[in-house]
Amino acid sequence: MTLQSPSHGGAIDKAAEKYGIAPQEWLDLSTGINATPWPISSFDPIHWQRLPLASELTALKQAAADYYGIPDIKHIVCAPGTQALIQAIPFWFADHGKHATAHIIGPTYAEHALGWKRAGFKTKTVMTTPENRKTAIADILGSPGGRDDIVILVNPNNPDGGLIDQVTLTELARMATENGKWLLIDEAFMDCSPKHSICPKCHELDHLIVLRSFGKFFGLAGLRLGCAVMRPDLAADLTDRIGPWAIAGPALAIACTAFGDRAWQSGMRNQLSDDAKRLDALIDAHSDLALLGGTSLFRLYHGKNATGLADHLGTQGILVRLFDDNAGRIRFGLPGREKDWQRLERALAVFRN
Repeated sequence: MTLQSPSHGGAIDKAAEKYGIAPQEWLDLSTGINATPWPISSFDPIHWQRLPLASELTALKQAAADYYGIPDIKHIVCAPGTQALIQAIPFWFADHGKHATAHIIGPTYAEHALGWKRAGFKTKTVMTTPENRKTAIADILGSPGGRDDIVILVNPNNPDGGLIDQVTLTELARMATENGKWLLIDEAFMDCSPKHSICPKCHELDHLIVLRSFGKFFGLAGLRLGCAVMRPDLAADLTDRIGPWAIAGPALAIACTAFGDRAWQSGMRNQLSDDAKRLDALIDAHSDLALLGGTSLFRLYHGKNATGLADHLGTQGILVRLFDDNAGRIRFGLPGREKDWQRLERALAVFRN
């Protein structure tokens, strides 16, 4: 059976065709990717010319461990993007005989449900709000039966930004272990609120898997790098499954340096926090949309004319994100350059609700 792939942000080519505006003319606010990327400096051309070295992968894992607060690099699996892990892990689970039910905590990133369905799992999407999300997860993990069931949580959630703190997550992960179930937490947008990450607790939690994305916060999504965090025996097994040279040499070199750039990271968190507030004020001044939530990388709004606003912005060469399952919701990424902020404001100023 062929499953239909969901729509995603970042589809500039489709928007260009629809509105007759060349791809290079678009302002893409349809993703949660930082529009102010970490500045890539020159690096040795040898990284393009030879196969990546095992020592370079080890160095990347150590840099990632330091950045994420992970006590040992043996917990880390590196892959060419978090999406590759989202698609590989369900089949890996199935190969280990763990054919149970995958409980997707929704509404959230649609590729998770699709990945588990592709691997033959019975999949249930549990619709929640940020307010009742913890209770819904606890009910699944604490219920009798369902051994090897897995709960998939995106935290902070995409698109509503709902966030469960580290203490609560640790309690839920322990509940999963005690009851023979699993908890997979996708922390793709956690970089702006690192104190809430469960990564530093990974060595205490045997039935926990955490996904981390490099490209979103560092603004280098095209580099394709993601990490999975889990107990060492599982990490070694999944690493063997992925195989050698999965991360390109230039990606190894760039990410190692970026992970260690604490000054840039601190300054960027402050900038993104300020920019999120700026976007909220801009939307409030020029539309009837109400803020539903978000993170410092994206904002989610709701209003009766969300579709009309998205179409209007499309005519101005500005792409935002609508959702097939809820026409009243609209998500904005943050502009990067000042001229992009001004372009958005001009487009909003001539919109008629």
